[in-house]
Amino acid sequence: MAAKPRAIPEFTNLSALADFQSTAHWLALRGWSEAAGGNMSVRLDVPAGLSEGPYEALPLAVPHLAGKALLLTGSGTRAREIGVDPTPHVGLYKISEDAKHSCWLAGNKKPTMELPTHCAIHNALEQFRPEDKAILHTHPDRLIALCHVKGMQNSKTISDKILSLQSEARLILPEGIGFVEHELPGSLTLGLKSAEAVKLHHLVLWQFHGCLATGTSLAHAFDLLEVFEKSARVYWQLHTAGIDPVGISKSEIEDILAAFDCLDRYRSVQPDD
Repeated sequence: MAAKPRAIPEFTNLSALADFQSTAHWLALRGWSEAAGGNMSVRLDVPAGLSEGPYEALPLAVPHLAGKALLLTGSGTRAREIGVDPTPHVGLYKISEDAKHSCWLAGNKKPTMELPTHCAIHNALEQFRPEDKAILHTHPDRLIALCHVKGMQNSKTISDKILSLQSEARLILPEGIGFVEHELPGSLTLGLKSAEAVKLHHLVLWQFHGCLATGTSLAHAFDLLEVFEKSARVYWQLHTAGIDPVGISKSEIEDILAAFDCLDRYRSVQPDD
């Protein structure tokens, strides 16, 4: 008989669950997480008072996560239901001290199939950008549609073309958008390629699949995703009207970034041609 979700005060009182609930609500409202599409996770310290279950091997070693906990959406869970009550749909897992195993602590016991990706990315974030503790993956249709546009299959083109259509987009995302070519969903390869991409980018477009966002919280990751999606919406509105948008010039973008002390971040991943 399958184990029921372990809903105890040490778990249900986690403040991060409210972040899951609010973000899932907005994902469902926007139509970005159809059916059971998409997944979310937050990295945190292991709460006191929780007993550990049996450990299972991870598909990769995650040395920077040793002894940490991951709060993770379950397999087959729906954003529209997490938005009502996250406790049956989100599970808490502990990474072993040898960083090669995990055990279930509370909540949903069947993690998303994207577990390898979340582990790989959190391992990279803990090392390179530890303030980013949240990962959001979802399926905004306008972003997926970009992957079908000829020539828009790389980070530089997507960043330069789409983020130049609104004056604050590049300011909020000075490093631009990462890009990972199509890989098997849930595969370790997808996770490892994404982990490399997030070393430079807060947002990574997965070809034909969806978008990945990292942030200090799920709400912050959602903020960044909204900025990218709004720019893509502008692109498609112009495209539908038969206009190939030119966008804000590079010099104007650099002026904006310089005014807000973000120019170095922009140039670190978008060097002069």
